[in-house]
Amino acid sequence: MFAPIIPSSGLGGWSFLQRTYDTQIKTFSESAEQSRTVSYFEENIANVRTAEDLVSDRRLLEVALGAFGLQDDIDNRFFIRKMLEEGSTSDDALANRFSDTRYSDFVAAFGLGPGETSQIGTSDLTNRITSLYIANSFEVATGQQDDTMRVALYAQRKLGELAGPPVKSAERLASEEVAEAVEELANSLSADTEYFERFIGSVETIDDLVGDTRLLKVALGAFGLDEDYEAIVNFEPTAEVPVSPELEKIRQVLAEGSISDVALGSTLENPEYRNFSRAFGFGIAEDLRVGDFGFATVLTDLYIETKFEVPEGIDFDGDVAVTNGRFQLEEFDASDISNDAKWFTIMGEPPLRALFEKALNLPSEFGQVDVDQQLLVFKERSRQVFGSDDVSTFSEPEMIDDVIQKYIVRAQLDAFSTNTSSASIALALLQS
Repeated sequence: MFAPIIPSSGLGGWSFLQRTYDTQIKTFSESAEQSRTVSYFEENIANVRTAEDLVSDRRLLEVALGAFGLQDDIDNRFFIRKMLEEGSTSDDALANRFSDTRYSDFVAAFGLGPGETSQIGTSDLTNRITSLYIANSFEVATGQQDDTMRVALYAQRKLGELAGPPVKSAERLASEEVAEAVEELANSLSADTEYFERFIGSVETIDDLVGDTRLLKVALGAFGLDEDYEAIVNFEPTAEVPVSPELEKIRQVLAEGSISDVALGSTLENPEYRNFSRAFGFGIAEDLRVGDFGFATVLTDLYIETKFEVPEGIDFDGDVAVTNGRFQLEEFDASDISNDAKWFTIMGEPPLRALFEKALNLPSEFGQVDVDQQLLVFKERSRQVFGSDDVSTFSEPEMIDDVIQKYIVRAQLDAFSTNTSSASIALALLQS
């Protein structure tokens, strides 16, 4: 198996690793062992349906956990299964109880918890997991030669992500594209929908509705009955057939209503005729609804919704419900998580904690101090060393480089001090 090449420790070794990273990780990923492992995952992950399925296949679990740097937990099958089954949406879910957010990230990625949508089998998940697995495996292999380099590689990959603003998921981006497409469709249909909303309230009889083809276009189109509308407007009367058969059918559907099972709208194969009749309320024992508050908007929304088709190239398989002429999206929270929360994440994620403890010259015993006191010290030291305690400042590449370089230099100084002390003691013993 390919072993990462690190010719020296310290900044020299880090500089070489940076220059050759792309070549080295490519060679690493193409090694026989890594290729077999990744291929097995790609070929078999789609067979997983439950958390038990995943934890029962050690080769799949190796990649799944390894992608998040949790490979050391591979023998804790019960623990992993329980986390996956509880999911990540509930605040008291097992994965959310850990300060190390890699557990919640792992669980959320697969979506096997209550109320979650499984992502297993999607190309997005498979590609993401295998890419993360290769990156983390390379870092692990690097750490077998120099653990300082492993921490530095991990920080280079993750610190900017934590410090920067939240990234929109592929699902969110697809939904936004759908929302934009719905808006474009609504604009193209605005002449029809605005006319309907303006004049439908003045309709009092069936003849009022069917006699106005512009109103009838939206009324029928909202229920997907466009073929009837086209037949009505394109009908050419003859002596034998002076009135459009489709027009007569629509009159009858509206007149007989939707309450009786023998009404025409209830007996036709397409259930939308009954829904159409019920919506307007012209039938026996029904209340006319065209003047109800919001009726026009509901119908025009349904008209847009029925007309809409997800454009090619957009990977979206959800339902598209139109409200007030728009596809409503939950507001995207573009604000960062609080600065303290980011520091707690750093403190709870071992590689990032190791990075900052060393870069800020904090003793290893520091972890035994009360966690709130640790937060204060981390922020105070950060202000002293980097000029700010705002984690978002570390989203810039030059700041990430600064943290890593300080970490590597201090790690090298500590190693030199330890070796020097050991040599001095040995010399003193030999001279005594």
